[in-house]
Amino acid sequence: MKYDVVVIGAGASGMMAAIQAAKKGSGEGKGGCIRVALLEVLARPGKKILATGNGKCNLTNYKLDDSCYHTDSGSVADILGVISRFDSEAVTVFFRDEGMLVRDRDGYVYPYSEQAASVLDCLRQCLAKYGVELICGCEIAFVKKNGDEFVISGNIRDIEEENRRAEAKKNGGKKDGKKAGSDRNDKAKNVACGKERDVAQPVRLSCTAGRLIVATGSAAGGVCDQGACTAGKQAGNTHGTGKSNSVLGYDIARSFGHHIIKPLPALVALGCEESFFKEISGVRAKGGIRLLIDGRCVASDIGELQLTDNGISGIPVFQVSRYAVAALDAGKDRVQAELDFMPEYGEKELIEYIDKIKADMCNTGKSCEMIKKGSMPSLADILTGLVNKKLMNLFVKLSGGQTESLVGIIKHFKVTVINSKGIISAQVCRGGVRLDEVDTETMESKLCHGLYFCGEVLDVDGCCGGYNLQWAWSSGCVAGAMSLGL
Repeated sequence: MKYDVVVIGAGASGMMAAIQAAKKGSGEGKGGCIRVALLEVLARPGKKILATGNGKCNLTNYKLDDSCYHTDSGSVADILGVISRFDSEAVTVFFRDEGMLVRDRDGYVYPYSEQAASVLDCLRQCLAKYGVELICGCEIAFVKKNGDEFVISGNIRDIEEENRRAEAKKNGGKKDGKKAGSDRNDKAKNVACGKERDVAQPVRLSCTAGRLIVATGSAAGGVCDQGACTAGKQAGNTHGTGKSNSVLGYDIARSFGHHIIKPLPALVALGCEESFFKEISGVRAKGGIRLLIDGRCVASDIGELQLTDNGISGIPVFQVSRYAVAALDAGKDRVQAELDFMPEYGEKELIEYIDKIKADMCNTGKSCEMIKKGSMPSLADILTGLVNKKLMNLFVKLSGGQTESLVGIIKHFKVTVINSKGIISAQVCRGGVRLDEVDTETMESKLCHGLYFCGEVLDVDGCCGGYNLQWAWSSGCVAGAMSLGL
């Protein structure tokens, strides 16, 4: 099959790239001869979109500056240049024009329905509207360039058969109204006849394209790994298997001479060394975090902290996690998180307040009576209104009840970071295809004419708050439109 544009990866950036290529190339949906194919390894497009914003999909943010993005191989100015060509306002106009309204929550933009499924439904309808050929279940084995064309080869799994098998498994082994035992008997007969297949027989994929857009994402979130690939001049080098963290997009990039900044988890929970976390697991508290590398603060944030049975999580932790993960990967010995559970109060103010509360309690006749009866409340009980009671119990124990020591712990609670929850649990990755090897005016490779990159496969990661999806929309839009020279 011959296409004008093939997009590999049907995540946010890939769907936007395919839509824009088909839309621009066919005259705003009025018909034309541009053929665009969107290839996806999973059974459905846009799976990762459904998990964004806790299922509500924070699709962009009106508050944007150069502190919202990171890259290790290009400039933030180049990132913002791409975004300026399809900015947050343009994103909201796009979705509104395609049938989905949005709501603004202090700059954080969500679908009006507050359902991520609305965003995905809108994009899928656009794919159909503009004539994009969506092919799911594509396991790409080989990509090469032959003259001016890209040749893509692999297999297409039978998604319908997979769904039937999954449904049968969910129904306790029943399939098409038959009992499991009966189905097994049928299978035995088929095996005897040489007909049994563990999986549906795949269909061979073979197509060509004048332009190839790589939008495969990364291994973050556990839904974007497209498996192994041999491609171009590195044919025969698979860079691992589908069970590893290798990603098809990185393989394709390498095959055409590109370099990859090591992908590492970003926006991820962190694991800590201390054993007391099991005592405070489940606590959520507003607070600040300072990330210390060898005693030096490299990043900080404030918001709702979440304490787990083995470490720390929550948006403030996510925001600083890229630096912690990089430091651990570099072998740094001292990676610490310093938590402030009362950021609105200074240490002197807290010391005076706690001493006053202690004194007042000890100077009342009631307290004297309670002491005689052996029922004096604990210091943690007295100060229960300061922080979560689980935390206060731990802090009092660690401080020995001494005011200055207690305040020091409340304001400077240091824990040792030893790992992260890993790339599968991360919302995004840092690292990827070097940004300086891509023309950010067009998203075309500087090393291979006709090859384009967009989305998370590139060495770009943003902060929490819709910024990574904004990068996906913007880079996808530019790549899709410019792949046709429009």
